[in-house]
Amino acid sequence: MAGLPTTTRVVIIGGGVVGASALYHLAKAGWTDCVLLEKSELTSGSTWHAAGNVPTFSSSWSLMNMQRYSTELYRGLADAVGYPMNYHVTGSLRLAHTAERMQEFQRAKGMGRYQGMDIDVVGLNEIKRRYPFIETHELKGALYDPSDGDIDPAQLTQALAKGARDLGAKIIRFCPITGVRRDKDEWVVETAQGEIRCEIVVNAAGYRAAEVGKMFGRDVPMMVMSHQYILFEEIPELAAWSNEQGKKLPLLRDVDTSYYLRQEKNGMNLGPYERNCRAHWVDYDDPMPDDFSFQLFPDDLDRLEDYLADAVARVPILGTAGLSKVINGPIPYTPDGNPLIGPMPGVPNAFEACVFTFGIAQGGGAGKVLAEWVTEGQTEWDMWSCDPRRFTSFASAPDYCVAKGMEIYGNEYAI
Repeated sequence: MAGLPTTTRVVIIGGGVVGASALYHLAKAGWTDCVLLEKSELTSGSTWHAAGNVPTFSSSWSLMNMQRYSTELYRGLADAVGYPMNYHVTGSLRLAHTAERMQEFQRAKGMGRYQGMDIDVVGLNEIKRRYPFIETHELKGALYDPSDGDIDPAQLTQALAKGARDLGAKIIRFCPITGVRRDKDEWVVETAQGEIRCEIVVNAAGYRAAEVGKMFGRDVPMMVMSHQYILFEEIPELAAWSNEQGKKLPLLRDVDTSYYLRQEKNGMNLGPYERNCRAHWVDYDDPMPDDFSFQLFPDDLDRLEDYLADAVARVPILGTAGLSKVINGPIPYTPDGNPLIGPMPGVPNAFEACVFTFGIAQGGGAGKVLAEWVTEGQTEWDMWSCDPRRFTSFASAPDYCVAKGMEIYGNEYAI
């Protein structure tokens, strides 16, 4: 393991997919004198347990840009950096139960077409053709996105890290931050391995972003939710279909019911966004453990019972499979559900690239945006909807963050 240098140009705090992408894009821009500091191991936090979905769809122009860029980057990343990855481009069907939802899909189609994406609104016959196991009761149609898919989050992060290292950037693992201080025009980052001086600091600490923010005198507007997804055992009919067709089913999102359903090998992955959701680490009686890196929360399947029943009615072969595993891990949320990426409010030469609820889908684009902020002082795309300065001080109140985060989570797919 490389030792901690005493000086560098940029320090990135956090080694999840967003931090690794920021390091990679800075190095690609010629800023190779950059160091990423990770408290534990790369991917610890939210990245390692993420489901790995990679959609392009968003009702936000900024997020759609980031997600579109991510899909383009990920397609060629393995060859570009010489690191193999499991990236499956399966396409997706986003189901509509109402005329209002179909109108939303028409708007998204227009946004996507303007960005060069071949997304389309399709009818029930096309849904059935692309997803033969589905029941189409109560449906009006769907939005089909051929670029949607899923990727292995750990492999993605390691590929970005390798690309950054190969260009000359450095990564120091097992190096927790203990503090920061300003010394004239420099930052001094204090760590368990010593001090490192730099011009610029980036907070990419994921669900620990608020903890790091306090070192800068910054109250980061965020909270932490638990998100569960269920992995199912192999389904013989699905295995036979995939073997015959030589492909996986499209990723299914029943947005009016609020869950996604994805083929995982020859089984299924069901991930609801339930309205009876749960926040974590919200008060002094429930503190965030210092060593919480690769841990999960206990299963809480009672919250998902209605969503599981609906998914079985929609895709009946799901009801023939046993449960293989439940993943229940922490995901950070801002009060409006969008990440924080841009200048840290009121703090010189400091940036934020954190609180990504969908970090795998947005990680590639986030690295590009962060690198532009640092190296050019502006971004190619209008990123105000993700700018940390969009929130005033009221948004950092813990009760407000928790209430809004739970509202956003339970209405993840709401129009």
